[in-house]
Amino acid sequence: MEIQRPEFINTTFVGYVPNPDGRGTLSLLFSCLLTLSLCVWSAIYLDLPPYGETDIEYTYRYLKWSVLGIFGPELVIWAAWRQFISARTLTKFIQEKNNNGRNPQWTMVHGFYAGMGGFVFDMDTPEMHGPRFIPQRRLHVTPRGIQLLAKCGLLPDISLEDIKDKSKTDGSGKLICCFQVSWMVVQAAVRVAVGLPLTPLETNTIGHVVCALINYALWWYKPRWIKEPTILRGEWTRPICAFMYMSSQVSAEHKVNRDVLRDFGVKTEMSGVLYTPGLPGSQESLDARALGTKVTPRSDQQGSEEDIQLTDESEPSDDAFPVNGRITMRKGLELSAHTFHQEEVASKTVHKTIPSEMRIERWKLACKAIEQYPAIRERLDIPPCDQDELRYREAHRLYPEMPDKVSQHPRGHKPSEHVKASSNKSWWCPSEELVVERPRNWPGDDLLRHMQGHLMGIILWSSSTVYGAVHVAGWNEQFPTNVESWFWRMSGVYIVFSGLLWSFFNLMGHLSGSVWWFWYGILEGAERKRSHILIYVLCCIGGTLYVIARVYLVLEAFISLRALPAAAYDSPSWVLTVPHL
Repeated sequence: MEIQRPEFINTTFVGYVPNPDGRGTLSLLFSCLLTLSLCVWSAIYLDLPPYGETDIEYTYRYLKWSVLGIFGPELVIWAAWRQFISARTLTKFIQEKNNNGRNPQWTMVHGFYAGMGGFVFDMDTPEMHGPRFIPQRRLHVTPRGIQLLAKCGLLPDISLEDIKDKSKTDGSGKLICCFQVSWMVVQAAVRVAVGLPLTPLETNTIGHVVCALINYALWWYKPRWIKEPTILRGEWTRPICAFMYMSSQVSAEHKVNRDVLRDFGVKTEMSGVLYTPGLPGSQESLDARALGTKVTPRSDQQGSEEDIQLTDESEPSDDAFPVNGRITMRKGLELSAHTFHQEEVASKTVHKTIPSEMRIERWKLACKAIEQYPAIRERLDIPPCDQDELRYREAHRLYPEMPDKVSQHPRGHKPSEHVKASSNKSWWCPSEELVVERPRNWPGDDLLRHMQGHLMGIILWSSSTVYGAVHVAGWNEQFPTNVESWFWRMSGVYIVFSGLLWSFFNLMGHLSGSVWWFWYGILEGAERKRSHILIYVLCCIGGTLYVIARVYLVLEAFISLRALPAAAYDSPSWVLTVPHL
């Protein structure tokens, strides 16, 4: 390409020269792309990476969430809102418990830090030295686990300054991003006020801008880009870690490697055992020979038990709770079709199960934790008597805030009282997600919540409705073809309709116990009814159409730039003088 020298160069001095009127295609595209990138990239706050994750893997995970932020920004809002609720609930609980001044200072930053996996048990610390009792090297404590530690008087002590030192949050970056998105909103409002058209790309960008501002508000106190967690230390870590491990899904024989609906069909180690307090002053030893040989199976309608003596020789606690308790393997109550159960359940012969040394050590430490901490003993309850009772308790574990109409079980669930007075009985301990092998960015039952699940579902789908409504507002926008225009309208209407429909279903589940249990049965997957299959098919079809609508809105926003009305490039002169990127 030959560079031509101009024949005449004007050397006359001039004063202020305004920008040309209007805007060009590249300036419009660049401004929207920059705003969209800032909204997606800077508004995502990931949890701590799993142990051993490389920078490339972390960046790839960040990019996946960025793609989700482009095609489903309200899903990122959902995750941010659930994490905010969990952090606020945990902070409020600890601050109320801290009235006596014994617990360390706890803020919303601490609450988010706990929710993102900031506290871990590390098996390589000196406090963990001894016989190995779990296969993992590190376990991240969930907000539910931190809440239990606070009840036991073991709340981690880390200052706010230490957390901020770990975080790489850039306040100036937040300020620049907020200024850019604010300019985008203002100039769009000005264009509408003076009668100038908005392009589909601007409409789509405005939707992401609104979502980004909400994310900023919800994640304002959440640390960012923290790579190294805080390791919990102390002599108490071994027994507490063993108990938390047994109560969590990480202890399941068959794990579900997914983030959505991972709570269903996973049987923890704690759900298959009973705890029997020993007699005060008992001196049974934890001899491996006795552990492997004393098996007393019992078969009846309530299932079977294998009595494996697992005793602890720790000193009696201050409240004289019976020590040397044992853990008993309980079999025969299947939770669902996906629940793992021992192969010897169907056998009519006595089958002696000899647990591994790692499991023996873990059970011994769990007994010690139960005997030492009253907050853990308060969790003990009477064993479930039948399949219905077990199903109810599992549902209550997943949804402890279930509506009153749903929680009224026909058999009348009676909570445990005065465990100490019934030391000759076996007790059942409900499972709870206290530790995880890796932090999960998508909200699950490891987070705390203070409202009922269906109400949270209504909020999620309402945000989807708002996102669709933003695009429906561009009903009269001009597109290169009528087909594209109607596809845009139908996509926006379908997203709004889907949000309203699922909000209605969640509302019915909140108001009606029968509807609640019907939907729980579908998610549980315990049985396959024709109505369930029909709903699966409809959900697959509806979900596919929903994804197509979401993808189309994003792609069409860029494709439509090939042909826009001339007025789309006009702009009020004063808007162009405002500094922006």
